[in-house]
Amino acid sequence: MDAFRRAAEQSLFELGEESEGAAAEGQVERLSLDVQLDQRRELVSLRLSDGRLSYSCSCGQFRCAHVRFALRFSAGARAASAESTRRSSTRLERVIPEIRPTETKSSLNLARALPLAEALEDVVTAVVRAGVVSERAASVHETLSRVEREAGSPLPLGVRRWLGTMREALEMHDVSLAAQALSSAAALAADLRAETPTTGVRERITSWLGGVLAEGVERISDRQLLEVAREWVNGTERLQIERRYLIDLNSGEVFREEAARREAAASLGACPRLIGVALGEAELGCAPRRMRLLQYTTTPQVDRSSWDLLAAWGQRDSEALAAAYRSAQSQFGALSEPFALTAPRSVEHGPHTALQLDRGPALPLMAEDEPGVLRRFEELMGSAVLAWVAGRLLDRAGQLMLKPLAAGFVDGDRIRHERL
Repeated sequence: MDAFRRAAEQSLFELGEESEGAAAEGQVERLSLDVQLDQRRELVSLRLSDGRLSYSCSCGQFRCAHVRFALRFSAGARAASAESTRRSSTRLERVIPEIRPTETKSSLNLARALPLAEALEDVVTAVVRAGVVSERAASVHETLSRVEREAGSPLPLGVRRWLGTMREALEMHDVSLAAQALSSAAALAADLRAETPTTGVRERITSWLGGVLAEGVERISDRQLLEVAREWVNGTERLQIERRYLIDLNSGEVFREEAARREAAASLGACPRLIGVALGEAELGCAPRRMRLLQYTTTPQVDRSSWDLLAAWGQRDSEALAAAYRSAQSQFGALSEPFALTAPRSVEHGPHTALQLDRGPALPLMAEDEPGVLRRFEELMGSAVLAWVAGRLLDRAGQLMLKPLAAGFVDGDRIRHERL
């Protein structure tokens, strides 16, 4: 610690300031320290709020030796600069630069929301007139292009996903999916015209357009997340949007991190991984809420205790899953694509592979246009004990199904993670 302080004092001297001299008015509210003890390095985050410190460590342990060392260092530090709240040393395998630029917000001004509302209403009118199976689809695609223009640039990810869903419904002549997408568009058009938006209206607008509303974003800090799955979904281009699913080990809430191919950069690290969130932003929209990681650490090795914490949040009631799915669909429509972590009691094999939970009917697995996913799952089931299955919930002809994206298998005294 003395070496660090002496170096800081030398730097202040070189800048023309005495270490004990008068400092500029200000207060350090957040400090991140890269602490190495016994050949192991961890990132400790300290945050001042109402005169008290809260803290977290990338090792995931409460009141660990790294935190104690950081507190002793902070309590005795004599020469601190506000710049210390913005910098920490970096290592490729662990510590990511603490401050990441936030994603560029959509240029949509809610005062200009009327043209977007009109464009969405025109899509509804055009599809109702032409039908999903029609030779007059060109007029429908023109109205979709107008929605893309009016939504602003860069195009919000929610709008991209809705356009991808709508175009998929037209290509597949899927009347049910088209009706769901059109219902969502009509609801957003009404929301954009609302003079006094309710909480539900603000959440729907945020789901479509991102954090364009000041009250549409929640600040998140001191969280321990475990990324369990990733997938690519359609936007204005096929497989344009990457989704990463992160589960809070303390609350069980699922978040999603999203980025468009070749445009926005997501956080660094492979799946699975532990993420220590010092600071993030979660949009107050449909679940799983979209998360932006601003200050974070990432650990590629997931210990058994973390896998056990994850498994404790596994859903064991398929009827509860169905009820939550219907509730989300009624509020957010086509943009609602819930993610579920399930803890199956057994797996039913046959024409349709299904998960049997402790309560409720079996939950069928659905791979959409990727049949190799289910074949891979069947192969893994033949040689291991299943611990959990995670994936995205789907509704096909009134039947709730799960698109599996990852699974955990018991392998001796550890859990083996498999992406599907």
